[in-house]
Amino acid sequence: MRLNNLGRRLCTVSSLALAIAAAPAFAQEANSQASATDAGRSNIDNEIVVTAQKRKQRLIDVPVAINTMSGDAIADRGITDLQQFSYAVPGLVLRYEGPGSSQVFLRGAANIRGSDAMVATYMDEVPVTLTGGFRQVDLRMLDIDRIEVLKGPQGTLYGQGAMTGTVRFVTKNPDLTEIHGFARADYSLIDQGSDNLRLSGALSLPVVTDVLAIRVAGNLEDGGGWIDQPGTGIKDGNNQNIRNFRGKILFKPSSDFDLTGTIGLYRMSSRFGLDYENPDRTRPVPVSPDYDLLPSRKDRAWIYNLTANYHFDFATLTSSSSYVRLNRDYYSTYIAGPGTPYTVQNEGFDGIHDRARQFTQELRLTSAGSGPLQYTVGVYYRDARSDLYDTGISYYAGGTYPFVYEDLDTSKSWSGFADLSYRLTQRLTLGAGVRTFSDDVTQWNGGTTTQKANFKSTDPRVYFTYALGPKWNLYGNVSRGFRSGGFNTAGLPPYRPEKLTNYELGTKGVTAGGALQFDIDAFYSKYDDALRTGQFFNFDGGGGYVSLTRNIGDLEIYGLEASATWAVTPNFHLSGMAALTHSEVTKLAIQSGESTNVEVGDPGDYAPEVTFSVAADYDVALASNIAGFAHADFSYRDKTCASDSSVLVPRIQCSDTVPLLNARIGATFSRVKVELYATNLTNENRQVDPYQAWQQSSRTKPRTVGIALSHDF
Repeated sequence: MRLNNLGRRLCTVSSLALAIAAAPAFAQEANSQASATDAGRSNIDNEIVVTAQKRKQRLIDVPVAINTMSGDAIADRGITDLQQFSYAVPGLVLRYEGPGSSQVFLRGAANIRGSDAMVATYMDEVPVTLTGGFRQVDLRMLDIDRIEVLKGPQGTLYGQGAMTGTVRFVTKNPDLTEIHGFARADYSLIDQGSDNLRLSGALSLPVVTDVLAIRVAGNLEDGGGWIDQPGTGIKDGNNQNIRNFRGKILFKPSSDFDLTGTIGLYRMSSRFGLDYENPDRTRPVPVSPDYDLLPSRKDRAWIYNLTANYHFDFATLTSSSSYVRLNRDYYSTYIAGPGTPYTVQNEGFDGIHDRARQFTQELRLTSAGSGPLQYTVGVYYRDARSDLYDTGISYYAGGTYPFVYEDLDTSKSWSGFADLSYRLTQRLTLGAGVRTFSDDVTQWNGGTTTQKANFKSTDPRVYFTYALGPKWNLYGNVSRGFRSGGFNTAGLPPYRPEKLTNYELGTKGVTAGGALQFDIDAFYSKYDDALRTGQFFNFDGGGGYVSLTRNIGDLEIYGLEASATWAVTPNFHLSGMAALTHSEVTKLAIQSGESTNVEVGDPGDYAPEVTFSVAADYDVALASNIAGFAHADFSYRDKTCASDSSVLVPRIQCSDTVPLLNARIGATFSRVKVELYATNLTNENRQVDPYQAWQQSSRTKPRTVGIALSHDF
C-alpha cells in the first residue's frame, strides 16, 4: 500500500523524534563493536577473535586487513542484505541489479564479466558464489554471529574466487547446554512505496545435553517495494515475498570429535525481474510503457553442508562437504537512452531461466596449541555447472529480432594449499603460503561445438607480524590472486586468466586501556590481464547482441584504509571507517587491428575514490529495569564508474555519489526490545550503478520508517 496521510505523519514525527534523540548522543552498537567495524566478542582475555584464517586468532594477530561486524551491530544499523552492508564497509562495492543478482568487488579491482567471482562469499564453510561471478545466493542477515571482510588476495585459503578478497557470513551454532533464541517482528513504511513486514526468529535446543543440539532460524518478508509501471497499473512491483530457513545440528559424542550439519532453504518472488529504476521511481520498459514483461522473478536456493572435526593432540583434521543449488527465473531489459550515440531505436529484453549447482569438498589439517609453528594444509575440489536459457527480442532501427541463447558451463577444479608461520622471537613471526590450482572448464552455446580448456596457477603468499606491544602489531604481506580464463561464444577467441599481486603494510592495536581500537593499512596492487566486455549487434546471426570479453591490459591500484572504535565513556561510543582508493588503467595490450573504448588513464571499474562510514551510540538507564539506547550512522560512497570495451556505447559511465543517514531509538524492558527507526533519513534518490546510459541502474531505497519488537530468551 502507499503511504497514506497517517503514514506520512508517522514518517514526519518519527524523523523529528529520531533527530532530537540523536542530537545529544547516538546509539548502542558499540557495546558489540570491534576493530574498525564490529566483531563478535570472545571471553578469551576479552579479545576480539576471528576465524578468517581458518583458525581462532585475535583480530590484531591476523596479518591482513579485516573489517568485521557483529550480528548485534548489523541489527543496530538495520542491515538486512549484502547491498546495505556494503555501504557500511569502505572499499566494498556491489554491482547490484536486485536481490540475488549482484557481484561483489573490493579495493578498486572489479569486472562484471569473467568465469568466476573476484571476491569469494562464504556462509560458514560453504562457498555460495557460483560460476560466472554473478550467480550469488542472496544471503540475508538471519541469525548471524558476525561478518568478516578479508581484503586483498585470499587465494591461499579460499581459492581462485578470492582474487581480491573474501566475505564470510559466520552464523550462530547450536548450544549443547542451554535453550535460547529470539523472536522479532518488524513493520515499516516506504516513502511513496508499500509497507514491509518482516518476521524472524531462532531457537537453539539441546536434545542430549553436551552431546546433541539443534538450532533453527527463519524469516518471512512481504512487501517492501516502491518501483511502479504506470502503463500497466503495477505499483510497488519490486515487492519481495521471501521465505528463508536454516537448520543446524551439532553432534559431539566426545571431546575429540564433532559433526555439524547445515540445511538452508531460500525462496523469493517479485513481480519485477530486476531493480532497474528511473529517477521518477518507475521501471524502464522497452517498446511501450504498457509492455508487460515476463517471467516474474522467482529465486530458489538450497544449501547443504556437513563439517566434521577430529581433534588430535597436535592438530585438528577438518572435512567440509557442501552442495549448493540456485535456480532463477527473471527478465532483463536494455534501452539506449540519451547518454548513448544512438538516434535510432535500440532496445530489447531477455527472458532468462538460469540453473546452477556446485559441489565442493575440502580436507584440511590445522595445527593446535600456541607453539611457535602454526600451519594449515589441505586439498580442495569443486564440481560446478550452470545452465542458462535466454529467449528475448531485440528491437533495432525499426526491425524486430527474436533470439534464443543457450549457455552451458562446467568447471571441475582441484587445488592443494599450505600456510605456515613460525614465531622467531617473542615479537616477530614470519609466514608463507601457497596454493596450486587446476581448472578443467567447458562451454557449450548450442550447435555442435563444445569449447574446452585447462587453466592452472600457483599463487604464493608471504607475510610477517611484529609485536610493538602486547596489543599492538605491525604487519605486512605480499600475495597473489588468480581468476580462471574462459570463453566467448563459439567462433570468438577465448580470454586468458587474470592475476592480481598485492603489497600491504598495516598496523592494528588496542590502546587507552581498551577504550580505543584501531586498524590502519596501505596497499598497492598490480592487476594484470584485466578483462573488459563489449556488446556488438549481430545482424548476421539473426539479431541480438553478442558479448565479447577480452584481456585489455593492466591496472595499478593503491590506497589507504583506516578504522577505529572509541569508547568515549562506558555508555557513549564512536566508530568510523574510511578508504581512499586510486585505480587506473596503465597499459593496453590489445592485438594488432583491434580497437577498444578503454584508454590508458581510465579509472578502474567500480572503484570509488572516497568511501567512509561513521556511527555513534549511546546507552542510558531510563529506570531500574529499562535501558534506553540511540544510534545514528552515516555512510558516503563516491561515484563509481565503468568502461566498456565496445565502440558503440559511452566510453565511461558513472553513478551518483551515495550519502545515507540512518538512525534509531528504543528501549529494552528485561529481554523485550522496542525500536523506532528510519533509514535514508534525507530521502536520497541516487543512482547506485554506473550503467545509466542503458537504463540498467538501481537506485537508493527511499526513506523508510519502521518499528520493531523483539524478545530474546
